[in-house]
Amino acid sequence: MDRRLALLPVLAVLAVPAAAQAAPVKISPKPATVSASGAASVEVANSGRRALRGVATVTAAGRTVASRRVRLARRSITAVKLRFGDAALTTLRATSGRATLKLALRKGAVRRTLTFRVPAKPGDPAPTPAPGNPGPADPKPPASNTWTGRLGTEGAYDDLEFTLTDGTIQITKTPLVPVYCFEMGGQFRNALSFEPFAVAGPWSLGSDGLVEQSGIAVNQLVSAGSRGISYKLTETARSATTVTGKLGISYFDSKYDIFTNKIWFVNCSGSQSFEAVSAP
Repeated sequence: MDRRLALLPVLAVLAVPAAAQAAPVKISPKPATVSASGAASVEVANSGRRALRGVATVTAAGRTVASRRVRLARRSITAVKLRFGDAALTTLRATSGRATLKLALRKGAVRRTLTFRVPAKPGDPAPTPAPGNPGPADPKPPASNTWTGRLGTEGAYDDLEFTLTDGTIQITKTPLVPVYCFEMGGQFRNALSFEPFAVAGPWSLGSDGLVEQSGIAVNQLVSAGSRGISYKLTETARSATTVTGKLGISYFDSKYDIFTNKIWFVNCSGSQSFEAVSAP
């Protein structure tokens, strides 16, 4: 009897890692673009078996600049919509867009420091072109050129390449997009894979595009063979020196266990922002 009582504290300690192994909620580190009206969205992945509710709060320079209630569906990636007022935008401009997003959930809290791409303040003068650089009245740049890009905002510009001809993008080097898959049943597993963005184009700069075609997915949770895959290119824009946008991939699968006579589904989706510069 004494031996059993002595083992209880040991069993309690051993039980802690099992709970700690539960996959946490993850906030995407990708920069978020704030629209002229103050709207922005941040992707949050919930790989748990239950939906979660809580409050999302954004703080910058020691003050709260946005707050809203959120619901994260189980085994899903949710776009958390945020709204910034005029005062909040002023604060974000003062911090160069750096702010911390905190999710206070029933199971605990998670936070991440992000970059919010804030639009210029209305009425601010446009930047003056440097001597020798083409201004608004100067001849237009060449209609066709080559761009090299990177996924996210850090690292070398060697993740993708494309040509930009009269507002049309044609991808010449295929990038890899991170995709999360979640089982809706079965063992409720989740897995990350890097899928090729297999549709080269043409894509229209400044317009969102969606192409659905057959392809092979490499995620370990889905069956081998061809399936319908959706490819999206959204939020594309060009400035004086860069082209930015977002690549997206989504698909699903179904599984059947002959021994238990049960069927379940696997949902897969992922997106990644990019920025590109003109190749020399």
